[in-house]
Amino acid sequence: MKLCLDGPFGPSGLGSPNKLVMTPSETPAPSEIPERSRAQTEVPQRILDPILKEAAKLAKVPLEQLVIVRAVAVVWNDGSLGCPESGMQFTQALVSGYWVVIKAAEQTYDFRVSREGNFRLCPEGRGHPPSQSDGR
Repeated sequence: MKLCLDGPFGPSGLGSPNKLVMTPSETPAPSEIPERSRAQTEVPQRILDPILKEAAKLAKVPLEQLVIVRAVAVVWNDGSLGCPESGMQFTQALVSGYWVVIKAAEQTYDFRVSREGNFRLCPEGRGHPPSQSDGR
């Protein structure tokens, strides 16, 4: 970074002439894909498509009205994929998969997905966050 004592707030009279302005010495390349794009790239399309169709069906809206809130690769604490069911037994090992959250028609749909693409809707209030991001 380069420090400038004048510039957009200096001698022009638009601001304090003594205001310290920090400007980058060179324009950095974008280091992160925007949230929406990143959400769409972490889950393979072949896995995301059936989830989107299910969300549209549940919300009774066309696919175009769906908003992807989250679609990330994660590691779940166990085979429940962060959505345990009373009376059920699950694999007690870390499970790689995906976390997909869709918003449609004022509702939020929280899908828990295995690496193979098997998914299920996690009822509101039952879900737990993953143990970690998969970092793919």
